[in-house]
Amino acid sequence: MQFLFPFFLFALAALAIPIIIHLFNFRRYKTVYFSNVQFLKEVKEETSSRSRLKHLLVLISRLLAIAFLVFAFAQPFIPNKHNGASTGRKYVSVYVDNSFSMSAVSDGKNLFDKAKLAAKEIASNYSADDQFQLLSNDFEGKHQRLVGKEEFISMVDELEISPAVRKLSEISKRQKDALSRENGKNQIAYLLSDFQKNMGALNIDSALAYNLVPLAADAQANVYIDTVWFNEPVQLLNQQTQLIVKISNSGEKAIENNRLVLKLNSQTKAMADFSVEPNSFIYDTMSFVLNQANWNKAELQIQDYPITYDDNYFLAFNVIEKIKVLAVNENRSNQFLDALFKDQPEFDYTSTLASVFDANALKGNQLVVLNNLKSISSPLAASINSYVTEGGSVAGFPADKCDIESYNRFLNNLQANSIAGFSETQQDLAGINLQQNIFKDVFERIPENMNLPRAKKYYQYTRSTASNEETILTLKDGTSFFSRYPHGSGSLYVCGSPLDQAFSDLPVHAIFVPMLYKMALLNVRSGNISYFIGDKTRVEVDAKKVSGEKVYKITGDNVEFIPEQLTIGNKMLLGLNEQIKKAGFYRIGLENSGSTDLLALNFDRKESDMKFQNASQLKEQYPELNVNVVNGANAEVATVVKELDRGTPLWKLCLMLTLLFLAIEIALLRFWKV
Repeated sequence: MQFLFPFFLFALAALAIPIIIHLFNFRRYKTVYFSNVQFLKEVKEETSSRSRLKHLLVLISRLLAIAFLVFAFAQPFIPNKHNGASTGRKYVSVYVDNSFSMSAVSDGKNLFDKAKLAAKEIASNYSADDQFQLLSNDFEGKHQRLVGKEEFISMVDELEISPAVRKLSEISKRQKDALSRENGKNQIAYLLSDFQKNMGALNIDSALAYNLVPLAADAQANVYIDTVWFNEPVQLLNQQTQLIVKISNSGEKAIENNRLVLKLNSQTKAMADFSVEPNSFIYDTMSFVLNQANWNKAELQIQDYPITYDDNYFLAFNVIEKIKVLAVNENRSNQFLDALFKDQPEFDYTSTLASVFDANALKGNQLVVLNNLKSISSPLAASINSYVTEGGSVAGFPADKCDIESYNRFLNNLQANSIAGFSETQQDLAGINLQQNIFKDVFERIPENMNLPRAKKYYQYTRSTASNEETILTLKDGTSFFSRYPHGSGSLYVCGSPLDQAFSDLPVHAIFVPMLYKMALLNVRSGNISYFIGDKTRVEVDAKKVSGEKVYKITGDNVEFIPEQLTIGNKMLLGLNEQIKKAGFYRIGLENSGSTDLLALNFDRKESDMKFQNASQLKEQYPELNVNVVNGANAEVATVVKELDRGTPLWKLCLMLTLLFLAIEIALLRFWKV
């Protein structure tokens, strides 16, 4: 047992007063006359014995009453074994969870406000020379140092709800780093949070005493827009598109007849009613026509209370007018390519001859097809090499009796396998690489005995591990018939035969159309339609070629900053570094370029899952001796944490004992007649 104010113990000297009073009885003797003194000695002895016992009991009662009254002022307590040493300067780290889930309500009070009050109560119960660290999800620089009590309380008042989301492992590491810089042994960490299950687990350090204070909100439901994606990889002008929306309900109550609204460029485009069972999710589809080229802004909305931050979802995407395809032919166009791309509303198809080829024609095309070329000239090879390196896609279908030397020179420059020979042995294709992006989403189900194309006459290629070959179509003898070679930021696709039925059945087979179609679509730079605030994923944009030193800027409502920038090939990766705190639309522009991209940011949905750990679960998870879990579910949090560092207080017990012994004294004096 220890005392919070031990100097009050000097008042125990007052115990001498009742002792002195009882030792020296200052009452005057009174003469009593008896008519018969026969039994006087016997009565006198009996009365004197009872009187001494009564006086002794009264003395003990008074001494105990005075002693426990002094103890009550000294405030004795049994030290908390979890908080280590209790003397000397203490170093205290207090984490206040300021995530969106802390805006929930318990007993009519905001959990975040209760946590702030508890943090201030913690500080107020330490001495003036103790040091404090305030930690929140924002991980601000000013929260990485230890400060005095007054400054700590002022910093707590400045805290606000934040979109930042942290793992408990990150939080405990920050607390350890801040406290371990001090040599003192009294290192104490408090965590005031609702302890969502998706926060993970603490990294416990044996040098710290941990106090976990779980804050429980009233039971509530939360329906939210989880994630959104397009059904098509590319959005084309004047084409109908489908937006797939995942809506989740993390509460215990079913959601009936709620409404999902889609706004496109600030105009309501579609609406749908939905219902979601408890702890479940649904998928809804919004169909609409895109009638505006270039960048579009979309916003999805639902109505939900009281958790509202996840009721909106923002999308920014680029709508292209047409997919540009260029075919470079030897002497005439190819009927199969013309049938696939020509006069199709979604394609801008151009066919040209190799003899009149212009390198400028490559610019802006999503796919270039080298069709039936007898040889590949050095200027054409150089142009194609640059085009692929910068992110273009090229499909090569060699001609019969082609110039193998010029082809191999071209293939080697793109780090592809060389032509080894020509075979006229007919064989069927053995399989399709369904994991390759071209066929990844083409088939819902593959028949067991699928009829694949037959190769009649075809070129054979060498097999080199240094080529990074991705085999797409394979012959029965295990050799490749159609392959992809990544190079730079682009792709080279090489086929073993010309686009001619005399050489293979590929041009008239069912897989030919989706294969060429996907090759063109995969090169369309659609990018991510949205990002989450706080996510460390870098924003990817096309690197624009400009003269001089120019930088990208991100601008929005009351926000303008220069992000971290990293150029990789023809890509520019931008790091936001948590500089944006508000969901919505932002513009990415190159200084003085006049062109901008759109960026859509949403709040992280990790906070939307209303599953928490209570005190019992935390005690099971952290059985370590230096971890104390406070069960404040049925009491004011500030009252509970107020006594954490003091351990078990005994001053109330002392006060009750004082009153008890005073009552005993009164009873002895009043009712014991001697």
